[in-house]
Amino acid sequence: MNLQRSITVLACVVLSALAVADTAAEPDLKQIMQDLRNNTVSMLDGLLTDDFDAVVVAANGIAHHPAIPGAQVQLVARELGAEMPAFKQFDQQVHDLSLSILAAAKEQDRARAVADYQHMLSGCLACHAAYKERVSKVLSATGDTATKSRYPR
Repeated sequence: MNLQRSITVLACVVLSALAVADTAAEPDLKQIMQDLRNNTVSMLDGLLTDDFDAVVVAANGIAHHPAIPGAQVQLVARELGAEMPAFKQFDQQVHDLSLSILAAAKEQDRARAVADYQHMLSGCLACHAAYKERVSKVLSATGDTATKSRYPR
């Protein structure tokens, strides 16, 4: 009887820990963007030092970043309206280029990796110019302070 109770308690503790870990595993848009920035900087550092392994790791992190939480997607979609497909296209462009950079780095094709990096960075900057202020504003206006821009305008 005592063993059965211990197993039940242990199972509850494990399930509770898994539930907490699952909740913590879903980053918000701000954290996703910070991770993308960190990977972009790491990728540049790898390109500058011909560290193709670092480029592969960073490109993989960019290509397979977590999805934006559904509630935040809905807020952004409401704000952007008909512009939402263009917003999503920027993400797709970054995804596709990061996969190309990853492949180029695996082949140690520095020229292609650098060209794709420059194109990817241009896409990031264009997206930020078009949407960063509005997205930050709509998320912070709804009390979603976790997504406020780290660098307010």
